[in-house]
Amino acid sequence: MNVKVDVFQANQSFYDAFNKQNLDAMHQLWLDGDEAICIHPGWPVIKGHDRIIDSWGGIFENTDHMEIKLSDTQVMVSGEMGWVNCQENLFSIHEQGVLQSAVQATNVFRKENGSWKIILHHAAGLPPKESE
Repeated sequence: MNVKVDVFQANQSFYDAFNKQNLDAMHQLWLDGDEAICIHPGWPVIKGHDRIIDSWGGIFENTDHMEIKLSDTQVMVSGEMGWVNCQENLFSIHEQGVLQSAVQATNVFRKENGSWKIILHHAAGLPPKESE
């Protein structure tokens, strides 16, 4: 049993739920309680499972098509806590065409009743790349 693989798969399930805009799956992935925290890029801190799920619902409702592909993924585990640092490469379709952006994200998981639950998602915009 490789715990890092389990945390990696839990993280992948989070992004699968995002890419499929599956609010039910998102609901199941998050720790159910007031301890959960979500920080979307440019948003204030959101605390508590229900408020976090409401925020994802709003994002899904106001999005035609978005997809995240991950890069630079690192997984760490210590006891019942695991965390993933990764770059989210976001592709979205708009009238202007396909737009691409990137943010750095940290997702923290805690093992609860045998399942890895998200307790923190923190995503922050990256500065633009300098011209070479």
